[in-house]
Amino acid sequence: MHRLTRRLRNCIPLPRYEHSLRVAEMGEHLAEIWGAPRLETIQACLLHDCARDLPRNILLKWGVEFGIIISEIEYYFPVLLHAPVGAEFARRKYGITDERVLDAIRWHTTGRATMSLLEKITLLSDYTEDGRSFPGIERVRALLAKDLDEALVVAFDQKVSYMLQMSWPVHPSTIEARNWLVLNRD
Repeated sequence: MHRLTRRLRNCIPLPRYEHSLRVAEMGEHLAEIWGAPRLETIQACLLHDCARDLPRNILLKWGVEFGIIISEIEYYFPVLLHAPVGAEFARRKYGITDERVLDAIRWHTTGRATMSLLEKITLLSDYTEDGRSFPGIERVRALLAKDLDEALVVAFDQKVSYMLQMSWPVHPSTIEARNWLVLNRD
């Protein structure tokens, strides 16, 4: 793991690296609570933003080169491509072959219907890491040890509300993820 963190530190800006370390710390904590695989969780959380600081033209270029289907929303907001491009970076640059880890990286921004435990933990770890501060975050944090799915629904509600306030489009995968969680509550 030390080699992975060293390589990552040399490839992304320091603030992004520090964020990734906090996400990995939160991920490890949630993995312990919910019984997710520790190593895979740490890998996904460390690498979740490995492509986040790439310029929009590079994200679009590599999205095409990696065969990622680019939606109209992603074309106009290429930052959304950092997750699927990051999954390919994790595979090609960091040697990650576990598809569960790659999926957790791929879906950490938008979510998706039928999210795995590892995907849920990676998204929520990114959303709630200790460096984050915004209205409503404490509500999500309070749910992390009680009900992971409810924490996700609240996080998605907050994200969608923010996007609507900003007059931004909402990614269809986010809506599908939220709806799937709501429809499949116990």
